[in-house]
Amino acid sequence: MISGDSKVSLRVFSYCLLISLLGVLVFANHLNNPFQFDSVPYITNNPNLENPQFLLTTEFWKKEFFARGLLRMSIALNTHLDGFKPFGYHILSLVFHIFNSLLLFFVLDKSFRRFRLNELGWENKRIRSVAFFAAVLFLCHPIQTESVIYIMSRSEVLASTFYLIGFLLFQQLLERPSTSRLQYCFYFLIIFLFFLLGFSVKQILATLPAVMVLYYLFSCPNHSPAWQFFQKWKWVFLSIFSVIVGLLFYRLFTDETFLIGPSRTHEMVGRAKYMLSQPAVIVFYYLKMLLFPINLNIDPDIEIVISVLSLSFLIPVLCIALLLVGSFRIFKNRFIIFFLCWFFIILSPSSSIVTLHDLAAEHRIYLSSAGIFILLAYSASELTRKWEETKPLQTVLIFCVFVGMLGVLTMKRNTVWQSELSLWQDTYKKSPHKLRPLINLARAHSMQGEPEKAIKYYQEALLKGPGVFATNYNLGELYLAKGLVPDATRYFLLARRIEPEIPETFAKLGEIYLSQNKFKLADTYFKHAVELNPLMSPVFKNLGVLNYYNLNNTQQGLAYFSRSLTLDPNQPEADKIRVLLNQVPVP
Repeated sequence: MISGDSKVSLRVFSYCLLISLLGVLVFANHLNNPFQFDSVPYITNNPNLENPQFLLTTEFWKKEFFARGLLRMSIALNTHLDGFKPFGYHILSLVFHIFNSLLLFFVLDKSFRRFRLNELGWENKRIRSVAFFAAVLFLCHPIQTESVIYIMSRSEVLASTFYLIGFLLFQQLLERPSTSRLQYCFYFLIIFLFFLLGFSVKQILATLPAVMVLYYLFSCPNHSPAWQFFQKWKWVFLSIFSVIVGLLFYRLFTDETFLIGPSRTHEMVGRAKYMLSQPAVIVFYYLKMLLFPINLNIDPDIEIVISVLSLSFLIPVLCIALLLVGSFRIFKNRFIIFFLCWFFIILSPSSSIVTLHDLAAEHRIYLSSAGIFILLAYSASELTRKWEETKPLQTVLIFCVFVGMLGVLTMKRNTVWQSELSLWQDTYKKSPHKLRPLINLARAHSMQGEPEKAIKYYQEALLKGPGVFATNYNLGELYLAKGLVPDATRYFLLARRIEPEIPETFAKLGEIYLSQNKFKLADTYFKHAVELNPLMSPVFKNLGVLNYYNLNNTQQGLAYFSRSLTLDPNQPEADKIRVLLNQVPVP
């Protein structure tokens, strides 16, 4: 005979096993995808990762822990174990994603019970089935691809792990029938520890206290002192809250330096426009993609809203208000309101006062999306309740078909990330008016050995935005490789004018002028390059060649050769330089 507890444990184990297997199945086709986008400069071209052991030292913990230190440590760990092979990085991110889905399953299971849905006729079996469905939606939904596949979005996944563990511990604390002050202190100390760990990955952990307070309040029984107190004074609380929020937003809209300092207006839209644009981003992009996950885009083209009277601002604000009020009126359930608040609260850091470079990014709703998924699972269960009782097999079949469709969409999206070229072709197709997809598509063609196509797209990018450094510099490199020196020189000079502090531009111009026997001009540009970056070994070598062979400055030339060799002892022609230095020692 199998006891009831054993049956429950077996069912829970089966759900966990299914979640894990589904995660592997859906994301298996991305594990060999190369590093993409910002992962290239932050990982493969990051000199700090040449010695990843430093990121695992106590010194690093002390100095840079809260500068996304734990994220950098996780990347350093990958580098330490397996170098720069993408497979290991993808595996670790996927493991965290699957683990988050399991954590969410347990969070939702406890939430159903805390909100006493079993008293409303919800059986334990149904509770776990809905929690499982929501966790599977979170696991398999195509919108999660950017967070799981894009290595630098591991920040969202890893921070969510600590967030969910902290919240689960808080739920566990509330379930204890009797807890001493010492136990309370112990629990909150552990929660605070996970809070700090998560905060060192990404600042979404700042919302955890608000979510915990709201969870406690909304889950209290009607007769509890806390809920009675809130009901009695709710209009006072709401009035005070509205006044504070109103004053806060007024200050934020009128003072760019308030709270977090000024935004980089030359790179970003500014705080006021950013905040005015976010309601439309939430309603017409995030919620739309959660409900209809097609045309996912790593770089969506979002309209910038410039006025509070704009319909692009007023309509989504009205939609959000109707969603909150309507959900409560329809379901009359604090459970629904809490998880709607979960969505908006966790999303708030990236959709409010923190002005980011991009108006929208799919990875930003990684954890917040769980609030929508549980509401979808809840609603689906309510709609199919009679079917669940009378036609359970048909219900399971519908569930499998739906999850299968999501899985297929996710696997298809995974293939878009198979190369830089496929990723930016897809992005350019969906955001043809944006400059960044066009520039990155040109760069991808260049990396594929297709210079003519790269030049074509760079020229198109120049028409849309002539003042971009990367466009001009990369065009200079392409024309230089083709032997079109006058064109290359022109674009390098334009790049220098746009970004006068980039040493590589001066180095390239120095090489061009050296090849044209314009020695004084070459000397000037080379010297300026090493002033900006004194670690550029090839430039010191060129200065050595220039001074030793062309400017009749032998001793200075030898000094430059020596410096170059010190910086890079294994450079090409290193042996020739050593022979030269041995023949004529440097004073």
